[in-house]
Amino acid sequence: MIECGIVTGAAGFLGHIHSKSILDLYAGLVIVDINKKKLEILYKNLKINYPKKKILKFNLDITKEKKIIELEKKIRKKLFFVRVLINNAALDPKPNKNTKKSFNWDKELNVGLKASFLFIKHFSKQMIKKKDGCIINIASDLSIIAPTHTIYKNVFGNFKKPVTYSVIKHGLIGLTKYYAALYGEFNITCNAISPVGIYNNQDKLFLKRLSNLIPMKRLANKSDIKNIIDFLINKKQKFITGQNIAVDGGRTIV
Repeated sequence: MIECGIVTGAAGFLGHIHSKSILDLYAGLVIVDINKKKLEILYKNLKINYPKKKILKFNLDITKEKKIIELEKKIRKKLFFVRVLINNAALDPKPNKNTKKSFNWDKELNVGLKASFLFIKHFSKQMIKKKDGCIINIASDLSIIAPTHTIYKNVFGNFKKPVTYSVIKHGLIGLTKYYAALYGEFNITCNAISPVGIYNNQDKLFLKRLSNLIPMKRLANKSDIKNIIDFLINKKQKFITGQNIAVDGGRTIV
């Protein structure tokens, strides 16, 4: 069988970074996203950069358990063993000046939390049989601390990080610890990473405010995220589990 990893929300901001981490270490990759156009762009880019690797793509609504069950069967029929599962999908509300914009509790929790549970539920079955696997849940520094709403003031109107975001990210840590304890006897690791804000050409005033809250005086770079994913999915890493690793330049210690 082809050892591979699967990334949910693969077409998103960090999805391609996680995809590269997997392809750098494994023979295959499965990318999943609801955005068909962006998924196709990612797929073509990865095929160019990793021409010898096996890559499967699936346009999927990950909140539907029946679809996830069908997906798992399709992947298994392709003789892929999903050793690495990266739960990356989220409906991350972008800061904006539209003060009337509200959150959707059910939709956001279904994508960010319920779907992670469903992927673990169904893709861990093969891991248990083989007594080998790696699960990573992508959380946030807001899984540890509360949002600092003042960093958005006069930059993004009266924008405030929705309560759903904090609830989801804290929930992912509970999910991580639960499955780390449950699956430890099967040599399956389950960890979370919690990045601080990641540099993406944001507004200068916003960058200054956020950087001032971080002891290292900068936001995270994509390479900071890739480095920790590379470490966690490496087959030599088999004893760190149940941890929430803050990739935050010290943000959550002050």
